[in-house]
Amino acid sequence: MIYGNFDLLRGDHDGKAAQNTPPRWAGNNNPVLTVINAETAAAFLGSSAVLAVPEHVRKLQEDLITLGFSIVGKPDGGFGGRTAWAVREFQIYASMAQVARVREDKKGQLLLDASGSPVKVNNIDVYYDSSASIVAKSGKAPAVTGTSAGPVSYYVDSLQSVANSAIYAGPISGVVNEQTRAAIEYWLDNDYRCPVVIEAWNNTPAGVRTTLANLGCNLWAHDSFTSGAPRIFVRDFTSYYTYPVSRIQSEYQTLGYYQSGAFGGPNTALKHSWSPEAEMSVVNVLGAPYNPSEANSAKLSTYRTVRVVAEAECYGRFDVLNAWDNALISAGPCHWTMGVYSTEYDDGELPGFIAYVKSTNSEAFIKAFGQFGLDTVLQWGDSKMYSAGVRTFNSWVKLSTETDFEDLPKTKEGAHYLKTWHWHYRFSMAGRTIEGYRTAMWEMAKLRVIKIKEKEVKFRVAGHEVSSTLGAVFTSEKAMAILLRWHVYRPAHVVSGASRVVPVIQAVIDSSSQINWSLPVASWGDAHEIALTTGILNKLAALNDTITNAIVYGSNLPQGAARSGRNTFIMDV
Repeated sequence: MIYGNFDLLRGDHDGKAAQNTPPRWAGNNNPVLTVINAETAAAFLGSSAVLAVPEHVRKLQEDLITLGFSIVGKPDGGFGGRTAWAVREFQIYASMAQVARVREDKKGQLLLDASGSPVKVNNIDVYYDSSASIVAKSGKAPAVTGTSAGPVSYYVDSLQSVANSAIYAGPISGVVNEQTRAAIEYWLDNDYRCPVVIEAWNNTPAGVRTTLANLGCNLWAHDSFTSGAPRIFVRDFTSYYTYPVSRIQSEYQTLGYYQSGAFGGPNTALKHSWSPEAEMSVVNVLGAPYNPSEANSAKLSTYRTVRVVAEAECYGRFDVLNAWDNALISAGPCHWTMGVYSTEYDDGELPGFIAYVKSTNSEAFIKAFGQFGLDTVLQWGDSKMYSAGVRTFNSWVKLSTETDFEDLPKTKEGAHYLKTWHWHYRFSMAGRTIEGYRTAMWEMAKLRVIKIKEKEVKFRVAGHEVSSTLGAVFTSEKAMAILLRWHVYRPAHVVSGASRVVPVIQAVIDSSSQINWSLPVASWGDAHEIALTTGILNKLAALNDTITNAIVYGSNLPQGAARSGRNTFIMDV
């Protein structure tokens, strides 16, 4: 019976006899008075009899650290947010078919110092007991013979992938329920460890690992490692994600780096992406290589348009995301944000996208999010999700509990659970390996284009008011790409009542008298389109110059760049 057989949960603590503060376990104050014995209770009632009181929370924290869940932080006997995160993470990995286990020949190894010599305490060699927290401090292991995978840490080298003989089937709740206690006990008895290990490595300019960064083993919290030079790598001992044949799961995989800033946290740049597997290429998006006979098809027209925006937002990669700024997490071709922070995090478009995935591909949703206890507060189709003023879909996320779900706190302390390196890895791997997730990303981006095209606009030509839509005024791939990029940057600039696009339309008309604007909008030609496109491109570039290079994406590729001629954009619906 571990932890006194209590269902430990957030808010519990072990009490302090010196301050006459009894413990709180399973959400109940003073459990010591009824379940231990009268002598121990006397310690909290002013008696001279002071006996050792069990420290169930502290023991839980120590056990989680031993198993590799160091997100718990320093054991202090208080079941706070980080301990709840650690329990959730344990439940997540204990649910998987494959876990990590300490190799038989690695049990009881010497703990070595930086010079490779045994660590000594009072002139005695210190052995470790395979606790993850201790092995993780051992640094880089000596060269492992018979492998070309490069250097490894002592910690990774001490582990092997094994079938999980006691799969946890309870809720992902952060509560140490009976099933969780049994699973923890089994893991301790069988030397199981967290099967995903994230590490920071110094590397060559080409990204080849050289030495393990100081304190860079077994990373969890977004701010647990704050040097930006090393690259972050992952060693995954699970079989959860289906790797492409081009990638070897038993080797380290690149993930990103730490990006400093007012918030700081994980970031993934182009050089950390899986290329070409995670690229938003024609073959990866449309399912087949470019076919010249389909150059004018709706699919390729829409692809060229959206791909421009993806280039500006995420280098055109499904697995490039960031968790270092005030948007918590951003991902996708339109780089949807989880929610922007002011005094707390707001609702964002990334939860809207997650809801869209759930509605269109439940299998992909479960694989990417549901299996980890994540859902959205609003479901797709809920009218409250759509913000008509800016034409975006917004929500927030919620986490599973013992019996239901509860909203993820919008405070930094609560919401930053999703900034951990393990969540960064999950979002990244969804973009790398889950086809339904990637398809939903592209479809969601297309939906955004449709909403932009429908925006009504009014302007004046020769003293007469003309009513039209953005989709009728701007009909080239290039123009639509610019509008989409602008809408991602500032939705209100494009589709609100105070649209900044309409003044650009009017200014172009007023300053281009050589063009016959009196023609019906449907009869406008290339001259009209080019003048309008130049106007919105210059305006957006002055606000956000990422469009400047992105707009020419594809010019050196078979499908070509976004086309500028009138009526070249064809919406793929």
